[in-house]
Amino acid sequence: MIFLSGRYWMVIKSVSTMVIAVIVCGGVFAVGALTRGSAKPGTPSALRGLVVMAAAGVLFLLWAGLHTAAASIRQVEAGHVGVVYQFGSIVGQKDEGLQLIAPWQSMRVASVQVQRAHFENIECFSKETQDVFIAASVNYSVSKKAVQNLYRTVGIRWFDRLVEARVQNFFKEETVKYEAIDVAPNREPIRKAVLERLATELAPYSVEVQDLLITSIEFSPAFKSAIEQKQIATQDALREQERIKQREAEAQQAKAVAIGKADALREEARGQADANKLLTESITPELIQFQAVQKLADNVQIALLPSGQGIIIDPTTFLKPIGEE
Repeated sequence: MIFLSGRYWMVIKSVSTMVIAVIVCGGVFAVGALTRGSAKPGTPSALRGLVVMAAAGVLFLLWAGLHTAAASIRQVEAGHVGVVYQFGSIVGQKDEGLQLIAPWQSMRVASVQVQRAHFENIECFSKETQDVFIAASVNYSVSKKAVQNLYRTVGIRWFDRLVEARVQNFFKEETVKYEAIDVAPNREPIRKAVLERLATELAPYSVEVQDLLITSIEFSPAFKSAIEQKQIATQDALREQERIKQREAEAQQAKAVAIGKADALREEARGQADANKLLTESITPELIQFQAVQKLADNVQIALLPSGQGIIIDPTTFLKPIGEE
């Protein structure tokens, strides 16, 4: 509706300009005609009237010619096409550059370059009906040869009618397949699924979808708070598990140290027992007598030993200090 009003405004403006030209030039022509008619033929006044009438005609022709040229010459920028309208109907299409159209025609310029549309806060739902808010960008373009047909069959607001509704609907149909906590990890499968469906359904209209990007995925404040609390609890549990593992490691280390000490004591006791056994086996009466003689006082010169006896007295008496007997 906005475009039709603008096009009709251009027509009204053009007609108004021509009406003004007719009034102005007609007025000048009328003045010249009155001047010529009131003067005698051949007089300067009659000649001036004729000149004014001729000037009015030339002025009208120049005015109409310039107006026609201004209304007929249009410029189409690179990467665009001009859709030509005549009395409300599409009658043709112009390529980029300077183009000529009839004065009673109008032209609307449309882009055939790759364009980008951004969608904020697409309201979706997860499998458990949690709110999911997605922001996405779509890169698209229209085939140069299909612009006028697209305008004719769908209209100049074709993007709102074909693309916007599909993007929102496709995202809703994809997010509902996942639980809320799985939506963000599966953003790439969701993106690809929406891109494929969008490209497939827009292809018949000669609208090509180059790419689709998910810029953000958000959740409701309550759900985000619950996720944060769960993460905190998980982190606390992990820290507690680490402390338990550390205590278990310390206990294992202490146990290993105790086992090592016990093994060392057993080996020491085993060695001492073997030494005692060897010492016991090596002690004989002769060795005891020898050791007793070795203990005699230095001033003992003679010891009387009765015949047939091993010793004359108990060897332990030799160990008593002198004077105790």
